[in-house]
Amino acid sequence: MFDTIGRLFFATLATGADGQLGRGHVCTGALRQAAASGAPEDIAAEEVALTALTGTAREALMPAGHSTLREKPTSLLGATDTTRPGRRPH
Repeated sequence: MFDTIGRLFFATLATGADGQLGRGHVCTGALRQAAASGAPEDIAAEEVALTALTGTAREALMPAGHSTLREKPTSLLGATDTTRPGRRPH
């Protein structure tokens, strides 16, 4: 389940980071890579990049990601749809 929801969450944070930090920021790129691959090494790199942000930047970014997921629950349902080709039940 983390694979699909975690990747969706990273993608949501990356979208917020685009606006707050800019597309060229190292954290934005790390979030995009973690969302795209879901690979443990990319998730670790994303965690390092998030930790390196100032407290103010991180505090602004995280609630935006949670808010998007909370306000658009259908995006979570689509992420866990096991009836689509290539999806497996969790």
